[in-house]
Amino acid sequence: MTERDLLEERDRAGTWGKLNQARLALILNYAGERILDVGCATGDYVRYLTTRGYDAHGLDIVPAKEWEAVPERRIRQGDIQKLPFVDGEFDTVTAFEVLEHVDDADMAIEELKRVSRKNIILSVPDCQEPQVFKESGLAFHHWTDRTHLHFFTAETLRQKLEEHGLVVRYLDRINPVRPELIFLDGLKHFRFFWRGVARLVKNLPFKRPFLMTLVVVAEKAGS
Repeated sequence: MTERDLLEERDRAGTWGKLNQARLALILNYAGERILDVGCATGDYVRYLTTRGYDAHGLDIVPAKEWEAVPERRIRQGDIQKLPFVDGEFDTVTAFEVLEHVDDADMAIEELKRVSRKNIILSVPDCQEPQVFKESGLAFHHWTDRTHLHFFTAETLRQKLEEHGLVVRYLDRINPVRPELIFLDGLKHFRFFWRGVARLVKNLPFKRPFLMTLVVVAEKAGS
């Protein structure tokens, strides 16, 4: 995967590196004081955590102009498959939506494990789609990302981490999608009215959520 491919996909998606409340909650609940965010993109997590007292740092293979706003040159360019840090340099290493892009996922996991002292926190697209999506001809939008090289389910992600001697402490799904918008947007008349209905539907307590992202907290054995 070339740097140009990643740049094009980052610009197309427009969300890489942006703060996500579910991921932040995992960091606040499970991370140590010194954190490395691998694949940090715009560096939003580094900025957020630094202002809240964490010793946060970032790394990405593709530089971003937003790094200039991060104090003390806390973000550098580098490759997840060969991290420029010593063993156990960080309490926690995060990598959000990164593993699916790298050439060698095993090498990447081993590097994340090497530079962390306590644990790693990961998220990847969930490639186990609901049966109803298949029946309706739909797919999560991450299937359209041309830079994806690996496709994880909850089972295969857990297995991959355990193969590297990591202990999975938490595994769940986040990031709901809203397929009802497709139906409502397809109604020809009173589109603004149906958009209002969609906002109401979003908050129904009995609505079944469809979640498209896997998140995991994995500890180093004996940590």
